[in-house]
Amino acid sequence: MSTRPRLLVVGSPSLDLLHFGGRSARSAGGAGLYTALAAQRVGARVTVVAPRPDPMPPELEPADRLLDWRGPPVPPSALPHFEIEYFPDGRTVYRQAVRGSEGDIRYDDIPDAGPDAFAFVVPLLDPELQLGFARRLSEAGVRVGCGTYAPGIRAHRDVVTQVMEASDYFFCNEEEARLLWGSVDRVRVPAGRVVFVTRGAKGARVVLGDHSIGVPAPEVDEVDPTGAGDTFCGTALARLAAGDHPAIAARVAAVCAAQTVTGIGPTPLLSDDPPPPAPRDDRVRLDDDRIRRVAGVIASAPEAAAFDFTGPDFPEPGDPAALDFFFAGTVQQFGFWHERAGRYEEPMIASLGGRALKGSDYLWAAYRRWARHAPEELSPAGQATLDDAGFDHRLRDDGGHNPLPAGPLHPACARGYGRDMLGLGMTPASVVAEANAAERPRARFLARLDAVGGYKEDPWRKKSSLLAAILSQRPEGFLRLGETEDVPPIVDYHCQRSCLRLGVVSATDETLAAKLAKREVVSADEEEAVRAACYEAVGEIRRLSGRSMGAVDWFFFQNRTRCPEMTVPDCQACPADPACAHRTHLFQPVFRTAAY
Repeated sequence: MSTRPRLLVVGSPSLDLLHFGGRSARSAGGAGLYTALAAQRVGARVTVVAPRPDPMPPELEPADRLLDWRGPPVPPSALPHFEIEYFPDGRTVYRQAVRGSEGDIRYDDIPDAGPDAFAFVVPLLDPELQLGFARRLSEAGVRVGCGTYAPGIRAHRDVVTQVMEASDYFFCNEEEARLLWGSVDRVRVPAGRVVFVTRGAKGARVVLGDHSIGVPAPEVDEVDPTGAGDTFCGTALARLAAGDHPAIAARVAAVCAAQTVTGIGPTPLLSDDPPPPAPRDDRVRLDDDRIRRVAGVIASAPEAAAFDFTGPDFPEPGDPAALDFFFAGTVQQFGFWHERAGRYEEPMIASLGGRALKGSDYLWAAYRRWARHAPEELSPAGQATLDDAGFDHRLRDDGGHNPLPAGPLHPACARGYGRDMLGLGMTPASVVAEANAAERPRARFLARLDAVGGYKEDPWRKKSSLLAAILSQRPEGFLRLGETEDVPPIVDYHCQRSCLRLGVVSATDETLAAKLAKREVVSADEEEAVRAACYEAVGEIRRLSGRSMGAVDWFFFQNRTRCPEMTVPDCQACPADPACAHRTHLFQPVFRTAAY
Protein backbone atom coordinates (compact mmCIF):
# COMPACT_ATOMS: atom_id res chain seq x y z
CA MET A 1 0.00 0.00 0.00
CA SER A 2 1.37 3.42 -0.96
CA THR A 3 1.70 5.90 1.87
CA ARG A 4 1.74 8.91 -0.44
CA PRO A 5 -1.23 11.19 0.20
CA ARG A 6 -3.79 11.56 -2.58
CA LEU A 7 -5.00 14.87 -4.00
CA LEU A 8 -7.55 15.56 -6.71
CA VAL A 9 -7.30 18.93 -8.43
CA VAL A 10 -10.38 20.07 -10.32
CA GLY A 11 -9.46 22.89 -12.68
CA SER A 12 -7.88 23.32 -16.06
CA PRO A 13 -4.30 24.37 -16.78
CA SER A 14 -4.04 27.36 -19.08
CA LEU A 15 -1.71 29.05 -21.55
CA ASP A 16 -0.93 32.57 -20.39
CA LEU A 17 0.75 35.81 -21.39
CA LEU A 18 2.47 37.45 -18.42
CA HIS A 19 3.72 41.03 -18.02
CA PHE A 20 6.05 41.80 -15.12
CA GLY A 21 9.08 43.95 -14.43
CA GLY A 22 9.02 45.52 -17.89
CA ARG A 23 9.07 42.19 -19.67
CA SER A 24 6.56 39.72 -21.09
CA ALA A 25 6.58 35.94 -21.28
CA ARG A 26 4.31 33.16 -22.50
CA SER A 27 3.92 30.37 -19.99
CA ALA A 28 1.90 27.38 -18.92
CA GLY A 29 -0.31 28.49 -16.09
CA GLY A 30 -3.62 28.18 -14.37
CA ALA A 31 -4.50 27.57 -10.73
CA GLY A 32 -5.03 23.88 -11.44
CA LEU A 33 -1.54 23.46 -12.88
CA TYR A 34 0.33 25.29 -10.12
CA THR A 35 -1.69 23.60 -7.37
CA ALA A 36 -1.13 20.14 -8.83
CA LEU A 37 2.60 20.58 -9.48
CA ALA A 38 3.17 22.01 -6.02
CA ALA A 39 1.36 19.10 -4.39
CA GLN A 40 3.24 16.44 -6.31
CA ARG A 41 6.55 18.14 -5.55
CA VAL A 42 6.02 17.63 -1.81
CA GLY A 43 5.05 14.00 -2.23
CA ALA A 44 1.37 13.76 -3.15
CA ARG A 45 -0.10 11.54 -5.85
CA VAL A 46 -2.03 14.07 -7.91
CA THR A 47 -4.88 13.60 -10.35
CA VAL A 48 -5.88 16.65 -12.40
CA VAL A 49 -9.48 16.65 -13.58
CA ALA A 50 -9.73 18.95 -16.60
CA PRO A 51 -10.11 18.84 -20.40
CA ARG A 52 -6.87 17.44 -21.82
CA PRO A 53 -5.42 19.12 -24.92
CA ASP A 54 -4.66 16.94 -27.90
CA PRO A 55 -2.02 17.40 -29.14
CA MET A 56 -0.31 18.41 -25.89
CA PRO A 57 1.23 21.91 -26.20
CA PRO A 58 5.00 21.96 -25.57
CA GLU A 59 4.52 24.30 -22.62
CA LEU A 60 2.41 21.65 -20.84
CA GLU A 61 4.37 18.51 -21.73
CA PRO A 62 6.62 18.57 -18.60
CA ALA A 63 3.57 18.80 -16.33
CA ASP A 64 1.74 16.09 -18.25
CA ARG A 65 4.60 13.68 -17.52
CA LEU A 66 4.32 14.32 -13.78
CA LEU A 67 0.55 14.33 -13.30
CA ASP A 68 -2.34 11.93 -13.80
CA TRP A 69 -4.46 14.10 -16.12
CA ARG A 70 -8.07 12.95 -16.57
CA GLY A 71 -10.65 14.61 -18.81
CA PRO A 72 -12.14 14.80 -22.28
CA PRO A 73 -9.79 15.67 -25.18
CA VAL A 74 -9.95 19.21 -26.55
CA PRO A 75 -7.87 21.15 -29.10
CA PRO A 76 -5.14 23.31 -27.52
CA SER A 77 -6.96 26.44 -28.65
CA ALA A 78 -9.84 25.50 -26.34
CA LEU A 79 -7.74 25.76 -23.18
CA PRO A 80 -8.35 28.72 -20.88
CA HIS A 81 -5.88 31.54 -21.42
CA PHE A 82 -5.14 34.68 -19.49
CA GLU A 83 -3.19 37.87 -19.98
CA ILE A 84 -1.96 39.09 -16.60
CA GLU A 85 -0.01 42.21 -15.65
CA TYR A 86 1.82 42.52 -12.34
CA PHE A 87 2.71 45.92 -10.91
CA PRO A 88 5.55 46.82 -8.48
CA ASP A 89 3.03 47.91 -5.84
CA GLY A 90 1.61 44.38 -5.66
CA ARG A 91 -1.46 44.95 -7.83
CA THR A 92 -2.49 42.25 -10.32
CA VAL A 93 -4.60 43.14 -13.35
CA TYR A 94 -6.16 40.56 -15.67
CA ARG A 95 -6.02 42.11 -19.15
CA GLN A 96 -7.82 39.15 -20.64
CA ALA A 97 -9.49 36.07 -19.18
CA VAL A 98 -10.87 33.46 -21.57
CA ARG A 99 -12.71 30.58 -19.97
CA GLY A 100 -12.19 28.20 -22.87
CA SER A 101 -13.08 24.58 -22.09
CA GLU A 102 -13.15 25.10 -18.33
CA GLY A 103 -16.93 24.68 -18.33
CA ASP A 104 -16.61 21.27 -19.98
CA ILE A 105 -15.41 19.63 -16.75
CA ARG A 106 -17.99 17.15 -15.50
CA TYR A 107 -18.29 15.43 -12.15
CA ASP A 108 -18.28 12.08 -13.94
CA ASP A 109 -14.70 12.83 -15.03
CA ILE A 110 -13.56 12.56 -11.40
CA PRO A 111 -12.22 9.11 -10.50
CA ASP A 112 -13.15 7.43 -7.23
CA ALA A 113 -10.90 9.14 -4.71
CA GLY A 114 -10.92 6.35 -2.16
CA PRO A 115 -10.57 6.79 1.62
CA ASP A 116 -8.73 9.73 3.20
CA ALA A 117 -8.53 11.64 -0.12
CA PHE A 118 -8.29 15.41 -0.39
CA ALA A 119 -9.44 17.58 -3.28
CA PHE A 120 -8.95 21.15 -4.39
CA VAL A 121 -11.46 22.92 -6.62
CA VAL A 122 -9.80 25.92 -8.22
CA PRO A 123 -11.59 29.30 -8.33
CA LEU A 124 -13.37 28.68 -11.63
CA LEU A 125 -14.65 31.63 -13.63
CA ASP A 126 -18.13 30.28 -12.89
CA PRO A 127 -18.42 30.10 -9.07
CA GLU A 128 -21.63 28.07 -9.40
CA LEU A 129 -19.65 25.33 -11.15
CA GLN A 130 -17.02 25.43 -8.38
CA LEU A 131 -19.76 25.20 -5.75
CA GLY A 132 -21.28 22.16 -7.42
CA PHE A 133 -17.98 20.29 -7.43
CA ALA A 134 -17.25 21.22 -3.83
CA ARG A 135 -20.62 19.98 -2.62
CA ARG A 136 -20.49 16.71 -4.57
CA LEU A 137 -16.98 15.91 -3.39
CA SER A 138 -17.87 16.72 0.22
CA GLU A 139 -20.90 14.46 0.03
CA ALA A 140 -18.58 11.68 -1.17
CA GLY A 141 -16.51 11.99 2.00
CA VAL A 142 -13.58 13.85 0.42
CA ARG A 143 -11.84 16.63 2.35
CA VAL A 144 -12.36 19.67 0.13
CA GLY A 145 -10.28 22.79 -0.36
CA CYS A 146 -11.39 25.74 -2.48
CA GLY A 147 -9.89 29.06 -3.54
CA THR A 148 -11.41 32.30 -4.75
CA TYR A 149 -10.52 35.49 -6.63
CA ALA A 150 -11.50 39.12 -6.10
CA PRO A 151 -13.58 39.69 -9.28
CA GLY A 152 -15.55 36.55 -8.50
CA ILE A 153 -16.32 37.81 -4.99
CA ARG A 154 -17.42 41.20 -6.30
CA ALA A 155 -19.69 39.70 -8.94
CA HIS A 156 -20.96 36.62 -7.05
CA ARG A 157 -20.42 37.24 -3.35
CA ASP A 158 -23.30 35.00 -2.22
CA VAL A 159 -22.08 32.06 -4.29
CA VAL A 160 -18.49 32.47 -3.11
CA THR A 161 -19.77 32.51 0.46
CA GLN A 162 -21.51 29.21 -0.21
CA VAL A 163 -18.28 27.82 -1.70
CA MET A 164 -16.50 28.80 1.50
CA GLU A 165 -19.17 27.08 3.59
CA ALA A 166 -18.84 23.92 1.49
CA SER A 167 -15.06 23.82 2.01
CA ASP A 168 -13.08 22.18 4.77
CA TYR A 169 -10.12 24.37 3.75
CA PHE A 170 -10.59 27.78 2.15
CA PHE A 171 -7.76 29.79 0.58
CA CYS A 172 -7.72 33.52 -0.09
CA ASN A 173 -5.33 36.46 -0.10
CA GLU A 174 -5.56 39.65 1.96
CA GLU A 175 -7.68 41.53 -0.56
CA GLU A 176 -10.11 38.64 -0.86
CA ALA A 177 -10.28 38.31 2.94
CA ARG A 178 -11.19 42.00 3.22
CA LEU A 179 -13.92 41.59 0.62
CA LEU A 180 -15.41 38.62 2.48
CA TRP A 181 -14.90 39.58 6.15
CA GLY A 182 -14.09 43.29 6.15
CA SER A 183 -10.52 42.75 7.40
CA VAL A 184 -8.01 39.97 7.90
CA ASP A 185 -8.39 40.31 11.67
CA ARG A 186 -12.10 39.50 11.43
CA VAL A 187 -11.72 36.18 9.63
CA ARG A 188 -13.67 33.55 11.56
CA VAL A 189 -15.29 30.26 10.53
CA PRO A 190 -17.29 27.56 12.33
CA ALA A 191 -15.42 24.86 14.24
CA GLY A 192 -13.84 22.29 11.96
CA ARG A 193 -13.10 24.64 9.07
CA VAL A 194 -9.78 26.25 8.25
CA VAL A 195 -9.05 29.44 6.33
CA PHE A 196 -5.59 30.18 4.92
CA VAL A 197 -4.97 33.85 4.19
CA THR A 198 -1.82 34.40 2.12
CA ARG A 199 -0.11 37.74 2.73
CA GLY A 200 2.77 37.86 0.28
CA ALA A 201 6.06 38.80 1.91
CA LYS A 202 4.27 38.91 5.29
CA GLY A 203 3.61 35.18 5.15
CA ALA A 204 0.19 33.79 5.92
CA ARG A 205 -2.45 33.54 8.59
CA VAL A 206 -4.12 30.24 9.46
CA VAL A 207 -7.56 30.52 11.03
CA LEU A 208 -8.88 27.40 12.78
CA GLY A 209 -12.45 28.22 13.72
CA ASP A 210 -12.00 31.14 16.11
CA HIS A 211 -8.23 30.85 16.57
CA SER A 212 -5.55 32.27 14.27
CA ILE A 213 -1.84 31.48 13.89
CA GLY A 214 0.65 33.61 11.99
CA VAL A 215 3.18 32.02 9.64
CA PRO A 216 6.27 33.88 8.31
CA ALA A 217 7.57 33.87 4.74
CA PRO A 218 11.25 33.79 3.75
CA GLU A 219 12.80 36.70 1.89
CA VAL A 220 13.49 36.00 -1.79
CA ASP A 221 14.21 37.93 -4.96
CA GLU A 222 10.92 37.93 -6.84
CA VAL A 223 11.00 37.41 -10.60
CA ASP A 224 7.46 36.33 -11.49
CA PRO A 225 4.70 36.35 -8.84
CA THR A 226 2.41 34.11 -10.91
CA GLY A 227 1.19 31.05 -9.06
CA ALA A 228 2.52 31.87 -5.61
CA GLY A 229 -0.91 31.55 -4.00
CA ASP A 230 -1.70 28.38 -5.95
CA THR A 231 1.66 26.88 -4.96
CA PHE A 232 0.75 27.64 -1.37
CA CYS A 233 -2.61 25.88 -1.82
CA GLY A 234 -1.17 22.74 -3.39
CA THR A 235 1.67 22.43 -0.90
CA ALA A 236 -0.57 23.04 2.11
CA LEU A 237 -3.19 20.51 0.97
CA ALA A 238 -0.56 17.87 0.25
CA ARG A 239 0.94 18.34 3.70
CA LEU A 240 -2.52 18.29 5.31
CA ALA A 241 -3.24 15.04 3.49
CA ALA A 242 0.09 13.69 4.78
CA GLY A 243 -1.03 14.49 8.34
CA ASP A 244 0.45 17.90 9.23
CA HIS A 245 -1.25 20.40 11.53
CA PRO A 246 -2.61 23.27 9.37
CA ALA A 247 -0.04 25.73 10.72
CA ILE A 248 2.86 23.36 9.98
CA ALA A 249 1.44 22.72 6.51
CA ALA A 250 1.30 26.49 6.00
CA ARG A 251 4.94 26.92 7.03
CA VAL A 252 6.05 24.45 4.39
CA ALA A 253 3.68 26.04 1.87
CA ALA A 254 5.03 29.55 2.50
CA VAL A 255 8.58 28.40 1.76
CA CYS A 256 7.56 26.62 -1.45
CA ALA A 257 5.46 29.58 -2.58
CA ALA A 258 8.42 31.89 -2.05
CA GLN A 259 10.63 29.68 -4.20
CA THR A 260 8.03 29.68 -7.00
CA VAL A 261 8.30 33.43 -7.53
CA THR A 262 12.06 33.18 -8.15
CA GLY A 263 11.52 31.74 -11.66
CA ILE A 264 9.25 32.34 -14.63
CA GLY A 265 5.96 30.47 -14.67
CA PRO A 266 5.94 27.02 -13.08
CA THR A 267 9.63 26.36 -13.83
CA PRO A 268 10.67 26.06 -10.13
CA LEU A 269 7.92 23.46 -9.58
CA LEU A 270 9.30 21.31 -12.39
CA SER A 271 12.77 21.09 -10.85
CA ASP A 272 14.24 17.68 -10.05
CA ASP A 273 15.69 19.11 -6.85
CA PRO A 274 13.85 18.35 -3.59
CA PRO A 275 11.46 21.02 -2.34
CA PRO A 276 13.04 23.64 -0.09
CA PRO A 277 13.00 22.73 3.61
CA ALA A 278 11.34 24.96 6.15
CA PRO A 279 14.09 27.17 7.57
CA ARG A 280 15.52 26.37 10.99
CA ASP A 281 16.09 29.07 13.57
CA ASP A 282 19.88 29.35 13.72
CA ARG A 283 19.80 30.26 17.42
CA VAL A 284 19.40 26.55 18.23
CA ARG A 285 21.11 23.66 16.47
CA LEU A 286 20.93 19.88 16.57
CA ASP A 287 23.93 17.69 17.43
CA ASP A 288 23.63 14.66 15.13
CA ASP A 289 26.33 12.67 16.92
CA ARG A 290 24.74 13.23 20.32
CA ILE A 291 21.34 12.29 18.91
CA ARG A 292 22.75 8.98 17.64
CA ARG A 293 24.37 8.24 20.99
CA VAL A 294 21.21 8.97 22.98
CA ALA A 295 19.15 6.92 20.54
CA GLY A 296 21.55 4.03 21.09
CA VAL A 297 20.95 4.22 24.83
CA ILE A 298 17.19 4.31 24.45
CA ALA A 299 17.26 1.40 22.00
CA SER A 300 18.25 -0.96 24.81
CA ALA A 301 17.18 0.87 27.98
CA PRO A 302 14.53 -1.00 30.01
CA GLU A 303 13.32 2.42 31.18
CA ALA A 304 12.13 3.08 27.60
CA ALA A 305 8.85 1.19 27.84
CA ALA A 306 5.50 2.68 26.93
CA PHE A 307 3.33 3.48 29.96
CA ASP A 308 -0.21 2.05 29.86
CA PHE A 309 -1.82 4.91 31.85
CA THR A 310 -3.33 2.67 34.48
CA GLY A 311 -3.07 2.88 38.28
CA PRO A 312 -4.88 4.51 41.17
CA ASP A 313 -5.15 7.92 39.47
CA PHE A 314 -6.60 6.57 36.21
CA PRO A 315 -9.90 4.86 35.35
CA GLU A 316 -10.02 1.10 35.69
CA PRO A 317 -9.75 -0.74 32.36
CA GLY A 318 -13.24 -0.99 30.91
CA ASP A 319 -14.58 2.04 32.79
CA PRO A 320 -17.25 3.57 30.49
CA ALA A 321 -16.17 7.08 31.54
CA ALA A 322 -12.54 6.53 30.54
CA LEU A 323 -12.72 8.28 27.16
CA ASP A 324 -14.34 11.42 28.61
CA PHE A 325 -11.74 11.37 31.40
CA PHE A 326 -8.78 11.23 29.04
CA PHE A 327 -10.09 13.65 26.40
CA ALA A 328 -11.03 16.30 28.99
CA GLY A 329 -8.06 15.66 31.26
CA THR A 330 -5.36 15.75 28.58
CA VAL A 331 -6.57 19.21 27.53
CA GLN A 332 -5.30 20.43 30.92
CA GLN A 333 -1.80 18.92 30.75
CA PHE A 334 0.12 22.19 30.79
CA GLY A 335 1.62 24.95 32.92
CA PHE A 336 2.60 23.17 36.15
CA TRP A 337 5.14 25.75 37.37
CA HIS A 338 5.31 29.12 39.09
CA GLU A 339 6.94 32.33 37.89
CA ARG A 340 8.15 35.27 39.94
CA ALA A 341 9.76 38.53 38.76
CA GLY A 342 10.28 37.25 35.23
CA ARG A 343 11.97 34.00 36.27
CA TYR A 344 11.02 30.40 36.95
CA GLU A 345 10.36 30.04 40.67
CA GLU A 346 9.40 26.40 41.34
CA PRO A 347 7.30 23.50 40.09
CA MET A 348 3.73 23.10 41.24
CA ILE A 349 3.32 20.63 44.09
CA ALA A 350 0.02 20.32 45.95
CA SER A 351 -1.61 17.98 48.44
CA LEU A 352 -4.58 15.83 47.48
CA GLY A 353 -5.89 13.11 49.73
CA GLY A 354 -2.87 13.54 51.97
CA ARG A 355 -0.42 12.98 49.09
CA ALA A 356 1.99 15.64 47.86
CA LEU A 357 1.63 15.46 44.08
CA LYS A 358 3.58 17.24 41.38
CA GLY A 359 2.00 18.85 38.31
CA SER A 360 0.68 16.21 35.95
CA ASP A 361 0.27 13.66 38.75
CA TYR A 362 -1.90 16.11 40.69
CA LEU A 363 -4.04 16.82 37.66
CA TRP A 364 -4.73 13.15 36.93
CA ALA A 365 -5.60 12.52 40.59
CA ALA A 366 -7.97 15.50 40.68
CA TYR A 367 -9.67 14.38 37.48
CA ARG A 368 -10.01 10.85 38.86
CA ARG A 369 -11.85 12.32 41.84
CA TRP A 370 -13.95 14.39 39.44
CA ALA A 371 -14.83 11.30 37.39
CA ARG A 372 -16.02 9.51 40.53
CA HIS A 373 -18.18 12.38 41.81
CA ALA A 374 -19.59 13.92 38.59
CA PRO A 375 -18.56 11.97 35.47
CA GLU A 376 -21.21 13.72 33.35
CA GLU A 377 -19.32 17.02 33.78
CA LEU A 378 -16.35 15.55 31.88
CA SER A 379 -18.46 15.07 28.77
CA PRO A 380 -18.20 17.73 26.04
CA ALA A 381 -21.56 19.16 27.13
CA GLY A 382 -20.40 19.37 30.74
CA GLN A 383 -17.11 21.02 29.83
CA ALA A 384 -18.78 23.52 27.49
CA THR A 385 -20.86 25.03 30.31
CA LEU A 386 -18.21 24.88 33.02
CA ASP A 387 -17.55 28.22 34.74
CA ASP A 388 -14.34 29.23 36.49
CA ALA A 389 -15.75 28.63 39.97
CA GLY A 390 -16.93 25.16 39.03
CA PHE A 391 -13.52 24.28 37.61
CA ASP A 392 -11.75 25.59 40.72
CA HIS A 393 -14.04 23.47 42.91
CA ARG A 394 -13.28 20.28 40.99
CA LEU A 395 -9.50 20.94 41.06
CA ARG A 396 -9.35 21.93 44.73
CA ASP A 397 -6.51 20.61 46.89
CA ASP A 398 -6.69 19.53 50.52
CA GLY A 399 -6.74 23.18 51.53
CA GLY A 400 -9.78 23.89 49.34
CA HIS A 401 -7.97 25.89 46.65
CA ASN A 402 -7.20 25.26 42.99
CA PRO A 403 -3.36 25.12 42.89
CA LEU A 404 -2.89 25.21 39.10
CA PRO A 405 -0.57 28.15 38.33
CA ALA A 406 -1.97 28.98 34.88
CA GLY A 407 -5.24 30.19 36.41
CA PRO A 408 -8.06 31.05 33.98
CA LEU A 409 -6.29 29.41 31.03
CA HIS A 410 -7.49 26.05 32.34
CA PRO A 411 -11.28 26.59 32.44
CA ALA A 412 -11.03 28.49 29.15
CA CYS A 413 -9.46 25.42 27.55
CA ALA A 414 -12.16 23.21 29.05
CA ARG A 415 -14.92 25.37 27.57
CA GLY A 416 -13.17 25.62 24.21
CA TYR A 417 -12.87 21.84 24.08
CA GLY A 418 -16.51 21.27 24.99
CA ARG A 419 -17.94 23.91 22.67
CA ASP A 420 -15.97 22.78 19.64
CA MET A 421 -16.82 19.13 20.24
CA LEU A 422 -20.50 20.04 20.50
CA GLY A 423 -20.30 22.32 17.45
CA LEU A 424 -18.81 19.50 15.42
CA GLY A 425 -21.34 16.98 16.72
CA MET A 426 -18.52 14.81 18.09
CA THR A 427 -17.97 12.78 21.23
CA PRO A 428 -14.75 11.11 22.34
CA ALA A 429 -16.23 7.77 21.29
CA SER A 430 -17.18 9.05 17.83
CA VAL A 431 -13.73 10.58 17.28
CA VAL A 432 -12.07 7.26 18.12
CA ALA A 433 -14.52 5.25 16.01
CA GLU A 434 -14.03 7.50 12.99
CA ALA A 435 -10.24 7.30 13.34
CA ASN A 436 -10.22 3.51 13.66
CA ALA A 437 -12.30 3.19 10.49
CA ALA A 438 -9.79 5.25 8.49
CA GLU A 439 -6.89 3.98 6.43
CA ARG A 440 -4.52 5.96 8.65
CA PRO A 441 -6.17 6.10 12.09
CA ARG A 442 -3.55 8.24 13.83
CA ALA A 443 -3.60 10.83 11.06
CA ARG A 444 -7.40 11.04 11.12
CA PHE A 445 -7.43 11.27 14.92
CA LEU A 446 -4.94 14.13 15.03
CA ALA A 447 -6.69 15.94 12.18
CA ARG A 448 -9.93 15.79 14.13
CA LEU A 449 -8.28 17.29 17.21
CA ASP A 450 -6.88 20.08 15.03
CA ALA A 451 -10.46 21.41 15.02
CA VAL A 452 -11.02 21.16 18.79
CA GLY A 453 -10.31 23.88 21.33
CA GLY A 454 -7.58 23.08 23.83
CA TYR A 455 -5.84 20.94 21.20
CA LYS A 456 -5.98 22.87 17.92
CA GLU A 457 -3.95 25.86 19.07
CA ASP A 458 -0.62 24.00 19.23
CA PRO A 459 1.02 23.32 15.82
CA TRP A 460 3.38 20.82 17.49
CA ARG A 461 0.41 18.88 18.89
CA LYS A 462 1.87 17.99 22.27
CA LYS A 463 -1.49 17.32 23.94
CA SER A 464 -3.00 15.73 20.82
CA SER A 465 -0.04 13.38 20.50
CA LEU A 466 -0.12 12.58 24.21
CA LEU A 467 -3.80 11.69 23.93
CA ALA A 468 -3.08 9.48 20.92
CA ALA A 469 -0.38 7.71 22.92
CA ILE A 470 -2.68 7.25 25.91
CA LEU A 471 -5.51 5.80 23.85
CA SER A 472 -3.26 3.44 21.90
CA GLN A 473 -1.36 2.25 25.00
CA ARG A 474 -4.31 1.75 27.37
CA PRO A 475 -5.33 -1.90 27.97
CA GLU A 476 -8.52 -1.27 25.99
CA GLY A 477 -6.49 -0.33 22.91
CA PHE A 478 -8.93 2.50 22.19
CA LEU A 479 -6.98 3.83 19.20
CA ARG A 480 -5.30 1.58 16.70
CA LEU A 481 -2.29 2.77 14.74
CA GLY A 482 -1.84 2.06 11.05
CA GLU A 483 0.88 -0.28 9.84
CA THR A 484 3.34 2.55 9.18
CA GLU A 485 2.06 4.98 11.84
CA ASP A 486 3.46 6.12 15.16
CA VAL A 487 2.62 8.99 17.47
CA PRO A 488 4.50 12.25 16.68
CA PRO A 489 7.09 13.61 19.14
CA ILE A 490 5.60 14.69 22.46
CA VAL A 491 7.62 17.73 23.53
CA ASP A 492 6.85 19.29 26.91
CA TYR A 493 9.15 21.28 29.18
CA HIS A 494 10.66 18.17 30.82
CA CYS A 495 11.59 16.91 27.36
CA GLN A 496 13.13 20.25 26.41
CA ARG A 497 15.16 20.38 29.62
CA SER A 498 16.51 16.88 28.94
CA CYS A 499 17.32 17.71 25.31
CA LEU A 500 19.30 20.80 26.33
CA ARG A 501 21.16 19.10 29.16
CA LEU A 502 21.90 15.96 27.15
CA GLY A 503 23.25 18.17 24.37
CA VAL A 504 21.09 16.79 21.55
CA VAL A 505 20.15 20.45 20.97
CA SER A 506 22.30 23.49 21.74
CA ALA A 507 21.44 27.17 22.11
CA THR A 508 24.13 28.85 20.01
CA ASP A 509 22.76 32.35 20.57
CA GLU A 510 24.43 33.87 23.64
CA THR A 511 21.37 35.87 24.70
CA LEU A 512 19.07 32.85 24.51
CA ALA A 513 21.61 30.58 26.21
CA ALA A 514 21.94 33.07 29.07
CA LYS A 515 18.17 33.22 29.54
CA LEU A 516 17.97 29.42 29.65
CA ALA A 517 20.76 29.25 32.23
CA LYS A 518 19.23 32.01 34.39
CA ARG A 519 15.70 30.54 34.07
CA GLU A 520 14.39 33.83 32.74
CA VAL A 521 11.15 34.20 30.81
CA VAL A 522 11.84 33.94 27.07
CA SER A 523 10.00 35.47 24.12
CA ALA A 524 7.57 33.51 21.95
CA ASP A 525 10.04 33.21 19.08
CA GLU A 526 12.82 32.07 21.43
CA GLU A 527 10.58 29.38 22.88
CA GLU A 528 9.59 28.34 19.37
CA ALA A 529 13.24 28.01 18.34
CA VAL A 530 14.03 25.64 21.21
CA ARG A 531 10.86 23.61 20.97
CA ALA A 532 11.07 23.14 17.20
CA ALA A 533 14.64 21.87 17.52
CA CYS A 534 13.66 19.50 20.33
CA TYR A 535 10.73 18.22 18.27
CA GLU A 536 13.08 17.37 15.42
CA ALA A 537 15.68 15.81 17.73
CA VAL A 538 13.16 13.60 19.53
CA GLY A 539 11.74 12.47 16.20
CA GLU A 540 15.23 11.45 15.10
CA ILE A 541 15.87 9.66 18.40
CA ARG A 542 12.67 7.68 17.94
CA ARG A 543 13.62 6.75 14.37
CA LEU A 544 17.20 5.77 15.17
CA SER A 545 16.33 3.89 18.36
CA GLY A 546 13.65 1.80 16.71
CA ARG A 547 11.44 2.29 19.78
CA SER A 548 7.90 3.60 19.73
CA MET A 549 7.20 7.24 20.49
CA GLY A 550 5.37 6.07 23.60
CA ALA A 551 8.55 4.41 24.84
CA VAL A 552 10.74 7.40 23.97
CA ASP A 553 8.30 9.80 25.60
CA TRP A 554 8.14 7.77 28.80
CA PHE A 555 11.95 7.72 28.96
CA PHE A 556 12.08 11.52 28.72
CA PHE A 557 9.17 12.00 31.11
CA GLN A 558 10.77 9.76 33.74
CA ASN A 559 13.97 11.74 33.31
CA ARG A 560 12.27 14.47 35.34
CA THR A 561 13.07 12.40 38.45
CA ARG A 562 16.72 11.89 37.45
CA CYS A 563 17.33 15.41 36.09
CA PRO A 564 14.79 17.52 38.01
CA GLU A 565 14.10 21.24 38.16
CA MET A 566 15.19 22.19 41.66
CA THR A 567 17.81 19.69 42.83
CA VAL A 568 21.18 18.42 41.61
CA PRO A 569 20.78 15.82 38.82
CA ASP A 570 21.38 12.21 39.80
CA CYS A 571 23.59 11.41 36.82
CA GLN A 572 24.59 7.98 38.11
CA ALA A 573 20.94 6.89 38.01
CA CYS A 574 20.45 8.07 34.42
CA PRO A 575 20.86 5.46 31.67
CA ALA A 576 21.77 8.26 29.23
CA ASP A 577 24.72 9.44 31.37
CA PRO A 578 27.40 7.96 29.04
CA ALA A 579 25.92 9.90 26.10
CA CYS A 580 25.19 13.11 28.00
CA ALA A 581 26.88 16.48 27.52
CA HIS A 582 26.16 17.25 31.21
CA ARG A 583 24.99 20.81 30.53
CA THR A 584 23.13 20.73 33.81
CA HIS A 585 23.15 24.52 34.16
CA LEU A 586 20.62 24.78 31.32
CA PHE A 587 16.86 24.90 31.84
CA GLN A 588 13.81 24.58 29.66
CA PRO A 589 12.33 27.73 28.08
CA VAL A 590 10.31 29.58 30.70
CA PHE A 591 7.23 30.55 28.74
CA ARG A 592 3.58 30.50 29.78
CA THR A 593 1.53 28.56 27.26
CA ALA A 594 -1.47 26.25 27.22
CA ALA A 595 0.36 23.92 24.81
CA TYR A 596 2.40 22.05 27.46
